[in-house]
Amino acid sequence: MMTFNKETGPKPSKTILKEAQHLARPDTSTQMAIAMAMRPNGATQTEIVKALGHPHRNKIKHLLDTKKVKMQLLSENTRATRIKLIRR
Repeated sequence: MMTFNKETGPKPSKTILKEAQHLARPDTSTQMAIAMAMRPNGATQTEIVKALGHPHRNKIKHLLDTKKVKMQLLSENTRATRIKLIRR
């Protein structure tokens, strides 16, 4: 179940969801995980897990390995790394 609150950050906009639809099957938690990482403020793995129950690391790594997206590191601290995915 997808739950968005202050611990997960805002739900991705319709525009971002549509963009993520090109990278994952529509209406899946994978699409939502990718969309979360495409938000202007990106996402942490903790936010994705809290919203979706699973980190979806394999799909995100596959997109990076196949160069369909690039990753921008927004912040890194001892608690979490915030990343933003940008579609190529």
